[in-house]
Amino acid sequence: MKDSESHDASVVAERSVAKRGWSDETIGFVMALTSALFYTASLSLVRRMSDFPEVSADWTITIKELVTVSFAALVIIVQSLRGRYRFPSRGVFLTLVVAGVFCELVGARSHLWAYAAIGLTLTTPMVQATQLIMSSILGATWLKERVTPVKALALVILIVAVFLLSFGSSNFEGEIAGSQLRLGFGAICVFLTALGYSAQLSLMRRVLRKRTPDGAESSTERGAYAATTMVMITVCGVGMLICGSIFTAQHGCSAWLEPPAQCWRIVILAGLANMFGFIFQIESLRRLFVLKQTMIANAQTIALAALGVFCFHEPFTEMIGIGVALVAVGVALAGLAKN
Repeated sequence: MKDSESHDASVVAERSVAKRGWSDETIGFVMALTSALFYTASLSLVRRMSDFPEVSADWTITIKELVTVSFAALVIIVQSLRGRYRFPSRGVFLTLVVAGVFCELVGARSHLWAYAAIGLTLTTPMVQATQLIMSSILGATWLKERVTPVKALALVILIVAVFLLSFGSSNFEGEIAGSQLRLGFGAICVFLTALGYSAQLSLMRRVLRKRTPDGAESSTERGAYAATTMVMITVCGVGMLICGSIFTAQHGCSAWLEPPAQCWRIVILAGLANMFGFIFQIESLRRLFVLKQTMIANAQTIALAALGVFCFHEPFTEMIGIGVALVAVGVALAGLAKN
C-alpha cells in the first residue's frame, strides 16, 4: 500500500533536490528555510489584521487553520476512497492531539496575552530566545539529541541577535514601560509560549523522525510514523476547535460572518502561506533535530526585518543591521552543524 505522503507537495520538492545528490540533512535545511519564508508571509498577512481591531484574534486563527484542515481533509478523503491512505496508530494520533493542545492552547493563547501585556517588540525576542533555550533542553533530555559545540555557538549567536534586533527598535523603550505586575505577567506568558511551541515541535519530531524496522533512527529509511496530512489535520484541527469554541462562546454564531470581505481575503491568503509553511516544517522535522530546526527557522527574523523596513516603513538602525547579520551567521552555523 503506497504511503499517502507521496502525494504531498513537499515530497515532490524532496525528489527534485534528491536528484542533485544532496544529503538528507541538506534537504532538511532547505525545507526549514522554505518553511520560514512561508511563515514570514503568513505572519505579515496576519499583521495586516491589526488594521481591523474589531475582528477577534480567535476568528483570525480559526479561519487561518481552517484552510490547512480543509486541504488535509480533502487529501485524506480522496486517498482513503482509493484505498491508499495509511492511518497512524491510536498512540500516534493522541500524541499529535497533545502537540496541538500545546501549540494552540498553551503556545498561541499565551502569545496573544504576552502581546497584550508587554507588546510586540519585547515579546518577539523573548519568545525566540526562550524557545531556543527550551528546544535545546527538551531535545537533549527527552529526545536525546546532541548539542555539539557548533550548535552551542549558533545558539548563543542567535540569542544575542534577537535581543539586538529588539534593542534596535525605536519602540523598545515604550514596550517595556509599565508596572512590574504587567512585566511579570508578560514574562510568564513568554515562558508558556516558548514551552507550548517547543513541546509541540518535540512531540512532532518524536512521531516524524525516521526509523529503521528495528527502531533505530535512520537518515535513509522512510519509516515515519504519521503522514504529513494527518499531522496537519490533527494539530491545526485542535487549534481550530479551541479558538473557534472560544470565539463562539464570546460572540455567538452570527458573529462568524460579520468581518468584512477584505478580512476574509487576508486571512485565507495567510492560511495558504501557513499551510505550505507547516508542510515544509513537518518534512524538515523528519530530517533535523528540534534545536537545529528551531535555529534555522530564525531565518524568518531577517525576512520580517526586511518586510518591516520596505513594506511597513519601519526605521532601519545600525543595531538592527548587526542583529540581522548575526542571525544570518547563526542560521548558517546551524545548517553546517551535524545532527
